[in-house]
Amino acid sequence: MDGRGYLEKLISDRLGAGRGQPPHGRQLSFDRREIRGVATGLVAAGTLSQEDADRILADLDVTLQRSGWLKVVHAEAAASTSGTAVARAVGTERPEWRQAIEEPPAPVLRQVVSLAGRTFEVGELTADLVSLEVWSTFVVLTLAHSGVDPRRMREHFALRTDWRGWDDAGTQYRGGGGGGSGSHGLLVERRTFEPGPPAEARVLTLAAESPGGRATVVIPLG
Repeated sequence: MDGRGYLEKLISDRLGAGRGQPPHGRQLSFDRREIRGVATGLVAAGTLSQEDADRILADLDVTLQRSGWLKVVHAEAAASTSGTAVARAVGTERPEWRQAIEEPPAPVLRQVVSLAGRTFEVGELTADLVSLEVWSTFVVLTLAHSGVDPRRMREHFALRTDWRGWDDAGTQYRGGGGGGSGSHGLLVERRTFEPGPPAEARVLTLAAESPGGRATVVIPLG
């Protein structure tokens, strides 16, 4: 696994997530601690050198500072995976990351995978799978629920179900917003996940977890 390439793509995906949302909301959704945690894990796994990790994280901090997404109030000491303090790397702004912050790429529809005939059940959630839209910057899972009283839609969407995903290329997907509409006795629900799959991904797995159980759906991407 190319730890350096994986970390750099993860940063780019996270910075560009949420296109169309208010800038402040996108800024708050960016989790710098997540990026640092992934970097630590890659170093521990031996797929990324400590030197490369420090340099990438330093570049990220400089880019965030110059974009107004990070305000430094005190100097932070970098640390190796052993916990020993080391000299902090000097970072350089990454133009591609700055662009992801200021001009997130417009989504491009890559393909639509039919899931007709497949069902999904976890806890109180039971649904027929409809399709997976594969966009360049996100994916959308569409499900259909039958027998849902339109007057109880708000209650349905309040059910505590946590979504996440991963693919065979190592990409981790965050469950984003969801919504739905009722028609002809069906409640059609759309669940968004970010980022979009890399070109080398062939299988996407989406998982839902609720107090009543956990279930996954495996979807071929091509």
